[in-house]
Amino acid sequence: MESIYLMHTEIELKLLINKADIPALMNHPLLNGINSERKSLRNIYLDTPDLTLVKQKMAFRMRLVDSLWIQTVKGGGKVEGGLHQRNEWEVEVEGEKPDFEKLAQSPWYSVFTPEVQDAMMPVFETNFWRTTWLLELPRGVVELALDVGEIQVSNLTEPICEVELELKSGEPEALFELAELLNKTVTLQTEDKSKAERGYALFAKSKSLKSV
Repeated sequence: MESIYLMHTEIELKLLINKADIPALMNHPLLNGINSERKSLRNIYLDTPDLTLVKQKMAFRMRLVDSLWIQTVKGGGKVEGGLHQRNEWEVEVEGEKPDFEKLAQSPWYSVFTPEVQDAMMPVFETNFWRTTWLLELPRGVVELALDVGEIQVSNLTEPICEVELELKSGEPEALFELAELLNKTVTLQTEDKSKAERGYALFAKSKSLKSV
């Protein structure tokens, strides 16, 4: 298999939506006539038992989409007013087992020492259906993604019901302008926590319950 490497800065606005408002979003006038794509995404997040990666403000994810596994590392960046900016490194791999050698060209390779590699284990999963639309707006091209599913840690779950507006090209202001237009008919709330952060919080909760 030929690997595809990608290093870029992800810029997106995360928004919470109530399940009852999903039909209104999907029938929003802005989406009329725009083709949508729906996929099931299985995401396994890995770390060491003492959470080496999260202490470095990093996340390591194995994603299954269709029959393809994508290995992703995210790190750095900032969050402000629901706007998430993070550096991201992605590569295709053969299966759900991490391929650390394919991180050799990434800026985080030094973190993955042999000891860290040996200790890596699944921490939590996020599994959801993603429906996407690509919108060409005056100030940029934006991908609108509707994610519905759940975060899973052992026997604990937490729902996922959110909208992500990702800037593909143009100015970040395009994200806020789109959110404002959507909010005229659909109630959306900014979300500063990523799915990974919510997953780690649920993992901490599961560990505290086990220690009781």
